[in-house]
Amino acid sequence: MRKNIPLTLIIGITILCSLNLLMISSLSPQLFWKQFLAWIIGIFLFFIGTQINPKQTPSQGTILLIISCVILLIPIISGNFTRGSRRWLYIGSMSLQPSEIVKAPLMLFLSTTNLPLLHLIPVAIIMLQPDLGSAISVFILIIPILLYNPKLLKLSLIAGLILLIASPLAYKYILKDYQRQRIENFIKPSSDPLGQGYNLIQSQIAIGSGGFFGKGYKKGTQGQLLFLPEKHSDFIFAATTEELGLFSVVLILGSYFLIVSSLFKKAFNTSYNRPLFLFTLGIAIEIWAQSFINIGMNLGLLPVTGIPLPFMSVGGSSIMVLLFSLGIICSA
Repeated sequence: MRKNIPLTLIIGITILCSLNLLMISSLSPQLFWKQFLAWIIGIFLFFIGTQINPKQTPSQGTILLIISCVILLIPIISGNFTRGSRRWLYIGSMSLQPSEIVKAPLMLFLSTTNLPLLHLIPVAIIMLQPDLGSAISVFILIIPILLYNPKLLKLSLIAGLILLIASPLAYKYILKDYQRQRIENFIKPSSDPLGQGYNLIQSQIAIGSGGFFGKGYKKGTQGQLLFLPEKHSDFIFAATTEELGLFSVVLILGSYFLIVSSLFKKAFNTSYNRPLFLFTLGIAIEIWAQSFINIGMNLGLLPVTGIPLPFMSVGGSSIMVLLFSLGIICSA
């Protein structure tokens, strides 16, 4: 079994795990043991994943799609609002995010189905929660399917062009007020420095003040003094840079390079197994895209979308599902 797990993947995950637990203990120590447990469960799920053969039949893929849609509908039906959306599933004192849980089964569905556009159904359900960031994150899974299907790629390019032309109407009539405000404050955060532009401004201050080695563990003023909102989730990259400096940025970016490059290599080495090939590409692109969007958001290069930084943002659902997915990839 060991020969199927790339060393570069192990190194990348180990570095991110260490940084994640270190920063959670600094920024939100009350969440440390919960996060530590998520990693333990995730590692257990990783080894379970190595026993799963991703070569499913189309009928099995359809069942996975139906189950995913049902899971996504549960928080909408339950009606439990958290920060204006219904995106969480509560089981006792535990909270799970269905949009993260369904990523692995949806990718298995996409890797075997002949009807990949059905993937838009769970994306639409997530939009109803509403959760634009998670909807984008789940939609990204379809990218490798489009790339290897000329007809779908052509159709998606036409649809993308139509959406681009219709974007002014979508901006005015489809996006929620807070989503429009995020875009406006991304363009000009100084227009509302104490309101919608506050997060971005504080994130840039945190990153800029870290220097090469940072201010030190638990010594970051923006994170420790609560100037930086969502310091342990959406803006953990900024909080980490402030405390550990540019050195931590090199470690984080290097780790993602090791993980993504090893997954691409794994994908093309298993191209004989099309479902595993597509599944691996989907997870690789997902990790890369989420990292790119989150870090771009922290730097002020992209609008704030609420997409977490893989393996770094607090949240057990994301870590456990990603590790489970990586286990499936290492099954062959």
